[in-house]
Amino acid sequence: MSCYTERDAAPAAIPLRTFSLRAFCRDAIVWMRSCRQRQRERQQLLDYMAIDHRAAADIGMKRYDALEWANRPFWPD
Repeated sequence: MSCYTERDAAPAAIPLRTFSLRAFCRDAIVWMRSCRQRQRERQQLLDYMAIDHRAAADIGMKRYDALEWANRPFWPD
């Protein structure tokens, strides 16, 4: 005689996650804010490197390279 019951043999049903518009919008807003923050930090770094040639030279970048990168759009076309 087996010691397992039907309940033990059958896997438990995984509850489905419901779609929440509030959670989706909250996550989208957090994602957009973090994108804007990274864009702002990137622009500040490139502006600093374009102004101070020594900072760019420390990582092997010329001043005109830093200016070119600073003037590029954030999202590639």
